[in-house]
Amino acid sequence: MPNTRYDDIAAANYDTHFGGNADVTNARLQNYFNGCFQQAVEEAGCYQAWACLDCAREDNGKVGFGERPRQCTQCGSRQVFEVATFQGRAPVVGSVFESAVLKLLTTRFELPVTRTPGNTNTHDLEISNRMAIETKGSPRRLDNPDGSVSTLHRPGMERTDTEKKAFANGRRYRSQNRNSPFFIVTNALPKRLEGYRGEDVTGIFNITQANRTESLVAEINAALA
Repeated sequence: MPNTRYDDIAAANYDTHFGGNADVTNARLQNYFNGCFQQAVEEAGCYQAWACLDCAREDNGKVGFGERPRQCTQCGSRQVFEVATFQGRAPVVGSVFESAVLKLLTTRFELPVTRTPGNTNTHDLEISNRMAIETKGSPRRLDNPDGSVSTLHRPGMERTDTEKKAFANGRRYRSQNRNSPFFIVTNALPKRLEGYRGEDVTGIFNITQANRTESLVAEINAALA
């Protein structure tokens, strides 16, 4: 889906959860981002799913939602494989998370945040050339079409490879923009990174927590002053 559609999803969910200038609470923030993830996955069809090879050979294909089981629930075969992987889902949920963060910061907090130019690979959002915001978000659970629920492991910054990439982007950005803050915004954060500050990463904020969202906004406004 193009960015315009991700923006539409963010706008619709924003109206649902923050319409009428509703208070920013943990519950509303979590429901807002979860709603964006769910709708984007539904439209892209990138649910967590698996298929049985033996059933497919018999022209009786079996596809199930959720984690791949040890054996097919239909024929008992162990020839079962993932058909919808994290790699396929990551660009969808990452893009809608970016749109959701952008919508929240610009509409609710009236911050002059914009997307980066297409040739920028160190961050997703920025305020002119004064600061950068890297967004790293993904769902912890998804509702499947068959009524089941998929629990997804290591969302957001809880994935080691996601953490490494975010910090590497911070190093590259700050090496060229030493006086400009570099913020990481996520929806899931391991405890060891709570409140993190460093030379390359100015701060990491879990935007599903109202107090951390307010802290991010305060730091941006202070840097703009």
